[in-house]
Amino acid sequence: MMSLSENEIKAMSAEIQHLSSTKELLARPALQVMLDLINPSFSISPVELLREYLARIKAAEGLVKITASDTTIPQIVEVFGLNFDILSMDDALWTLAEDSILEEPKILRRNLNDLRDAFYEEQSEAPCRIAIDIILIQCRKYLRLKYKAETASLATSSTPPKGALNSPTKTPKKPIKLYPASTISVEIPNPSIPNSKFLVSGRADWALGYSSKDEDGALLVAVEAKQRSEFGAGESQLIAYLAILRENRRKAGKTNIITQGFYSDGTRFEFVCIKDDGKIVQSPTWDTRAAGGLRMVFSFIVAMLETALKSTPTSSPTKPGVLQDKEIHNFDDEMWSKVYTSMEESLAVDDNGDNHMYDVIDLS
Repeated sequence: MMSLSENEIKAMSAEIQHLSSTKELLARPALQVMLDLINPSFSISPVELLREYLARIKAAEGLVKITASDTTIPQIVEVFGLNFDILSMDDALWTLAEDSILEEPKILRRNLNDLRDAFYEEQSEAPCRIAIDIILIQCRKYLRLKYKAETASLATSSTPPKGALNSPTKTPKKPIKLYPASTISVEIPNPSIPNSKFLVSGRADWALGYSSKDEDGALLVAVEAKQRSEFGAGESQLIAYLAILRENRRKAGKTNIITQGFYSDGTRFEFVCIKDDGKIVQSPTWDTRAAGGLRMVFSFIVAMLETALKSTPTSSPTKPGVLQDKEIHNFDDEMWSKVYTSMEESLAVDDNGDNHMYDVIDLS
């Protein structure tokens, strides 16, 4: 019988562990045992190996673990039942309407230039994380100032806005928060095997949501940072994170299960969204060094944060649940009709004009 060198066995073992198809995942224990049988340095008897093989198969049938950093887009699409058609660019391209494009603050460009001039090691992940933090800070500041101004305007207006009279008592929104290095996971049934589940997990570099990150379905946005040489690997990882967040919101009975995020190396940004119907849409890759690139990155992140704001419940709801759900759906129609150029134009409208989603929102 042909024997394998130690390096060949290590290489084959690594190949087995990186099988990506959900059906092939269950073959890992059998393949590993077969490899052990032909490993000359392995002293265990064939009978013991068979017992170990059966134990591994039983464990695999109960819970198949998938980590976001090791998965592939086809596997995530299959496990979560998503729709990802990379060839259907008209449908799958995420763009912003003209009136959603903002001018980036001048201080943002200055801060990014200062970071560049600090001469961090280019292949390190540290400068890309700092760059993303700098941009996130300015986006949150923009929205905080915007909503404070709108609230002050409503408070001092001599003519109440339409629907303000006889409207329910205003209650502040729960603040949205950024959680760095957030571990997220979800269990989902495995339709191929009775009584089996997938456990999909990972650690997002940032997650954004309301209340506590431990509350079921409270997270809406995920962000993945990659060093420059690994930028492309961020796509599958981010889609895995967004699929986890979406499934958690679906299981928690949330009205809005749209999840959004982006992956970046600090200069290149690509934005991804999983819509309520499971369709994955992506933006072009925007480079902050190119003309207009930083403006688009700033506008996309503001749009995502604003969507998260509109999806947060009130801290002490005063409106009936049906009305609150209706308002979230109305916002979904309003916001995403701007975001998606390909979205249908026949969108529901709140006939009685009762839309108080811009009530006091805490961004602290």
